[in-house]
Amino acid sequence: MKKFIMGLVCGAALATSATINASSEIQALLFPVKFQFNGASKELGSRFSALNYEGHTYVPLRFVAENLGAGAVYDAKAGMVSVVSEPKDADEAQHKIWAVKYRLERGMDQKEVKAVLGDPSFMTLIESSKQQVWRYDFGAQADYLYGGLNADVEGIRRGDLEAQLFINWNSSGQVDRYELWSTAVSGNGTGSVASYIVYPDGSIGGSRQTK
Repeated sequence: MKKFIMGLVCGAALATSATINASSEIQALLFPVKFQFNGASKELGSRFSALNYEGHTYVPLRFVAENLGAGAVYDAKAGMVSVVSEPKDADEAQHKIWAVKYRLERGMDQKEVKAVLGDPSFMTLIESSKQQVWRYDFGAQADYLYGGLNADVEGIRRGDLEAQLFINWNSSGQVDRYELWSTAVSGNGTGSVASYIVYPDGSIGGSRQTK
């Protein structure tokens, strides 16, 4: 009880009694608590918020996962939250592919995306929609040249690159939609190229093209 009161008072005083309606029946206070992971202090930043509800501290799973060397993704269609550790025995391209699936998310700004993936390989503006698009070429050969905004599926099949990512930005400078194309192996062992798409509503989809 003491712990709950202290947390409640701290949240009320420092967050000016800010209240979040989690549902029609639940109210939680913003909780400006500090965090340490293995002795290293970590800031929540603008992307995340901690909540205090009935004496418990609620922290975004993605924030915890990222600071423990893992990543998280939510599949609304399947009703599934997945937490996956970063691969250790993998090349740089495979690390980037993993980061797209478990670190990248809608709502990130350009600085946050570059912190995860580095600088894009290609940037352009679609005149019809005034929407900015970034393209990343993961594991590309040194002489790889491509100027399109559609996935270079044949190039991925030939091994010219391992994967390709397209990020669409909204007018507020935040990630709106992204699409990853990479090599995959189907159930019968046949090589194929598969897409992983996160849509503006947060849903996840994709397709597979076999040889």
